[in-house]
Amino acid sequence: MKIHEELNGRRLVLFLKGNFDETSSPVVEEKLQEALSRDIDSITFNLKGVEYISSAGIRVLIMAYKKMVKSGKSVHMAEMSGKVRDMLEVVGILPLFAETGRVDTGA
Repeated sequence: MKIHEELNGRRLVLFLKGNFDETSSPVVEEKLQEALSRDIDSITFNLKGVEYISSAGIRVLIMAYKKMVKSGKSVHMAEMSGKVRDMLEVVGILPLFAETGRVDTGA
């Protein structure tokens, strides 16, 4: 997985590309930990380049949600493919992100 980050003021966007699975989730989790140590207000996971997401990737998204909300910050997801969006709908986590920010499907 490739991760590109952009910081716009206090808003961090993580652009993910590749499979978000048990191999790549520790890398994304490490980036998340680094991000949480910064003075930011929100994190957006741009999932446009994610071809597949496994339960390990979903776990990282849920962990991000819990940590950000606990800190009074927001977390977002943006530009996910239809397959990734379908998987996140099946497991029921899209409403969590809608509560704290926005879910931009890119549509």
